[in-house]
Amino acid sequence: MTRYRSATTTRARLHGLASALACLILLVAVQAAAKDISVNEAAGLLQNPPQGLTIVDVRTPAEFREGHLAGAVNMDFFGASFDSQILALPKDKPILLYCRTGNRSAGAYDAMEKEGITNILHMNQGVTAWQQAGLPLQK
Repeated sequence: MTRYRSATTTRARLHGLASALACLILLVAVQAAAKDISVNEAAGLLQNPPQGLTIVDVRTPAEFREGHLAGAVNMDFFGASFDSQILALPKDKPILLYCRTGNRSAGAYDAMEKEGITNILHMNQGVTAWQQAGLPLQK
């Protein structure tokens, strides 16, 4: 005798699976967004930086010379050596990443993740918001 599941049981199971999938998608989205930090969070982080923190400014060298976060290294997102510079970054240490407004650093974030760098703190409002908050830059 062949047994068939009732439509009610099938619907209940599909509803449960859909709910679980929605929770998983939400969790992934929250984790991805959790790596974006504000300029105030970045300033607080720099007051007591985690061990091994690398601060990466992906603006052009000219923009970098105009002023950058203290201790930052310049890795021009549009520069010919950008990809090789990413490969030289430590994969197991935290990286604070920023640009002028957050666009280039978002692209750099994706490139770094593709190379296995996962501990990235993205100052997604950029150095423009840093200056608007009255925070200091180094020249």
